[in-house]
Amino acid sequence: MPLQPTLRRTQSPRSVQRLTFPKVGQCFDIEITRDADGWSIRVPEIAAVARASRRATVDVVARECIASHTGIPVGYIIVFVAKETR
Repeated sequence: MPLQPTLRRTQSPRSVQRLTFPKVGQCFDIEITRDADGWSIRVPEIAAVARASRRATVDVVARECIASHTGIPVGYIIVFVAKETR
């Protein structure tokens, strides 16, 4: 007995689950140094310097500094601590 191909229904667009992936951005290396009253942040690529009062806020302050100097939206900026001095 010959086999007949079966027809498959395509899924409606509403039932398809969409995946969201991280956005591609620009990565900057930063160097941070512990001072008496906080953290000094240096971004060598754009010759910028910023200050943060706590270690937990270093990446946010660095991203805002880079955004103000380059015009890149904050959401597209990634920072990597290349050097940390205490």
